[in-house]
Amino acid sequence: MTQLDEQRDDLAIPMALKSHYRSGRDDLAKDFFNPCLMRASRYRRAVGYFSTSALLSWTDALLRLVREGDLTVQLIASPELSPADAATLRSLQDPEQIAAYRSVIIDQVFKEILALLDAPDDRALRASVFAWLVANDRLQLKFAFPEHVDDPGIFHEKIGVFDFVDGTRAAFTGSANETISGHRRNYESIDVYRDWVSGEQDRVAVKTEQFDEAWDNLASGLSVLAPSKEVVGKLRERAPRKIAPPSTQLEVPAPAGDPRWAHQDEAVAAFLAARAGILEMATGTGKTRTALKIMQSLIANKAIDAAIITMEGTDLLDQWSGELEEWIADGRPNWLLYRHFERHHESGDFALDPNCALLVISRQQLRQLIDRLPDKVKGRMLIIHDEVHGLATPSLVEALQGRHAAFAYRVGLSATPERAYDQNGNAFIAAELGPVLYEFPLEKAISRGVLAEFDYLPLNYDLTQADRDRLQAVYAKKAARAREGRPMSQEEMWTEIAKVYKTAEMKPQVFADFLPEHPNVLERCIIFVETREYGVPILELLHNFTHLYRTYYAEDDREHLVDFAQGKIDCLITCHRISQGIDIRSLNTVVLFASARARLETIQRIGRCLRIDPMQPDKRALVIDFVRPASPTDSVPNADQDRSLWLTTLSQVRRGDANGA
Repeated sequence: MTQLDEQRDDLAIPMALKSHYRSGRDDLAKDFFNPCLMRASRYRRAVGYFSTSALLSWTDALLRLVREGDLTVQLIASPELSPADAATLRSLQDPEQIAAYRSVIIDQVFKEILALLDAPDDRALRASVFAWLVANDRLQLKFAFPEHVDDPGIFHEKIGVFDFVDGTRAAFTGSANETISGHRRNYESIDVYRDWVSGEQDRVAVKTEQFDEAWDNLASGLSVLAPSKEVVGKLRERAPRKIAPPSTQLEVPAPAGDPRWAHQDEAVAAFLAARAGILEMATGTGKTRTALKIMQSLIANKAIDAAIITMEGTDLLDQWSGELEEWIADGRPNWLLYRHFERHHESGDFALDPNCALLVISRQQLRQLIDRLPDKVKGRMLIIHDEVHGLATPSLVEALQGRHAAFAYRVGLSATPERAYDQNGNAFIAAELGPVLYEFPLEKAISRGVLAEFDYLPLNYDLTQADRDRLQAVYAKKAARAREGRPMSQEEMWTEIAKVYKTAEMKPQVFADFLPEHPNVLERCIIFVETREYGVPILELLHNFTHLYRTYYAEDDREHLVDFAQGKIDCLITCHRISQGIDIRSLNTVVLFASARARLETIQRIGRCLRIDPMQPDKRALVIDFVRPASPTDSVPNADQDRSLWLTTLSQVRRGDANGA
């Protein structure tokens, strides 16, 4: 008999609940929530907002805690509003328009979960649990929008009511959220009222009445809405008929069990044997998952007590934070996640007590943290450098020289770890983190089915007289610098010449001539340009074919990227901000107005559209490039021709080719 079965046999025993629970003295999950869920036939809960990932983690945990078929959960939550959605709601005045927009927000939560049912990882498992609970009326979910003041915040009421199988009832109120953090990691407290205790019946009745009033949309100053019947119906259609028993629910193999993903285990083995080095894996082949497997193996073997994950770019830092939140929620409640980037400033807390802790930190802040940590502590740590080629900028070389030696385990991740024209930077990365230990290039990834096949379409352009004048100006500058005794380096020279080609005047018109016959290329498309100014005429020509486009430059709102990822817009024009790390699987096309001779940037950019999309099983990506034809004066192929030859060869790789062996 399992412990779960023994607990079920004890349901007839009267509940021994205290009137108050507080973290430190009590374990809220073990001492209160779990025993109540085990005995409840109905659970009514009003709580703060849920993100999609938190909701899925919570419902998955719920299935493992309760007996199948014995519990119905009614949940009122505040939807997680994006800044754009919040601004739109504030701008609307008509009640019907407000209600319609709120319905769209609510349905979007369910649509995101529908999309996750086809995800190639354990998110699909969590989404199927949620779908099963909804389809079998085990979970009923509504969303609350406050209306009690002119500019309300979020719904933040935190009450709950348990109806037990023996006919008794308990209500509670307090600070705990319905999350792993709220139950275990945060410092929380709750007050409990029991209707079998004299003097507490009225409190239980009041809390029950408050919840039911909100659930029925009768609470003053509050609008509580259910998702549309249409979107719930779609979830019911996709829900599994049966769900695995709670004891085996999380034993479904992760993608690593698929032969296509064997490279991740190969990379893990190579790193564990060496303890320090670089994993060179093509964009979209699971560098993050591989790093998490390394971390999990080291933790299981009691080799580390903490990990630091570092990179640049808020988008990528946020993405890593989300991955680590899910990792912790998946049965690792004793681990804490800290962040130190943008608005987050938690490295000090991490440094004070790094035991069972993870820190996501921007590289610019790394030196100060490393200098605070004793070598003995670093000797029990793993440090992960994502997009490791960015580690060797001159300022970081100066700041971090020799500061990695004390870390017991050091791993660098990148699709292209070598820095073009920077031997000193490459030597620094090798000295700090070690050599390349494992390679899984684009050719192997495509042939093994890890990445999508793609078509390559080069569009010819030539230089205008103004472009040639700009080139002459670069050569004149080189000569002038030489006369002044300040000669230009080869890298400076190539960079300035490359910018002329990247911003060639003829390219926008070539694209304008191409689009009338191929407007569909703008659907799920990212256009990479060199500068914001160069993007202006491209925006003007896009307006003739679609209104569903936005820019995503350094000063632009991150909501533009979120809207693109969610399919609210079709086309995004950007410079460098999403060349690396961001996972948007629905992307079909990249247009390379700007592309460097060095392959690093091009690999990062085309990798954005090569990711397998569960919503498009037969996805075939498209890369559009601009290529200057050969000139009689060219002694060797120009940079465009060299890149075109490489991409043409790469586009001919097919699933099952020998490259995947």
